[in-house]
Amino acid sequence: MTRAAQETQLETCESEHLQHDATIYASVQRQLTPYLAVHRILPQKAIRMLGPWCFLDHFGPVAPTNYRQFDVPPHPHIGLQTITWLLSGQLLHQDSLGYEQPLRRGQLNLMTAGRGITHAEVADHDPDQPLHGLQLWRALPPEHEQTEPRFDHYQEVPKFSLGDCTATLICGSYATSQRRWNSPALSFSPSIAMLLQTPRTTAIELHLERDFEYGLYVISGQLETLDKTVRTHQLLSLGSNRQKLVLEFAADTQVLLLGGETFEQPVKMWWNFVSASQQRVEQAQQDWDAKHERFGTVEHYHAKKG
Repeated sequence: MTRAAQETQLETCESEHLQHDATIYASVQRQLTPYLAVHRILPQKAIRMLGPWCFLDHFGPVAPTNYRQFDVPPHPHIGLQTITWLLSGQLLHQDSLGYEQPLRRGQLNLMTAGRGITHAEVADHDPDQPLHGLQLWRALPPEHEQTEPRFDHYQEVPKFSLGDCTATLICGSYATSQRRWNSPALSFSPSIAMLLQTPRTTAIELHLERDFEYGLYVISGQLETLDKTVRTHQLLSLGSNRQKLVLEFAADTQVLLLGGETFEQPVKMWWNFVSASQQRVEQAQQDWDAKHERFGTVEHYHAKKG
């Protein structure tokens, strides 16, 4: 997806690089269309970045009748990967590389922008379920910012049990006492995005990487840990230097675990452009305005009528 047109202030996104007291941040609600509201978790004024993750939107749910005309027209990206995950509903990805890929619940769309790509997202066919999902941006390390753009679709990712929780490993790897699980999703830096869901009240112990900075976002329900109560649409930032953590879930709770190694230097974000170099960000904006060939065109895109 895209940030709003007015979100064109230059932002410096930087991680904490250390353990700190667990801190709760409320998401910021934004209205992208008359029917589509998003909860913006990253970036916001109080917290810009978490490990390599520089953007997290929680969108919907939107009733099928209200998103049949869902239409995010072609827009550019550089220096990041977009990860789109649906909790329900259906979308269609289209990009300047020629890909046209439907997305359903349990599948993963991952776009690597690299030096430059354009994409669009629209409602696919005639949806019969509410649109509800997550989009994340993972900044590319400086040495990979200029990589060739690509698109990858994964029909499934690892799913396993952690006590009474079902864990869905969207990106990265996770080690239990029995084995290490690995997502097939392409990655350029050590990181993790994993969903935890339970229908009943339960508690589990998470295994963490000491060098990762972590956060827990409550999609629905309620979570308790470190003497904190985290509610729907809140993020608990954990910092780093932790190896285990006990989580207590209320019934019908779904949580996103995000983590990864922090970058040695901050990244710059301007609209949909991310880079360690402010000059690259500014050049990308100039090239987009000039309709430069680096971003290509989305040939299959046709604006929704309605």
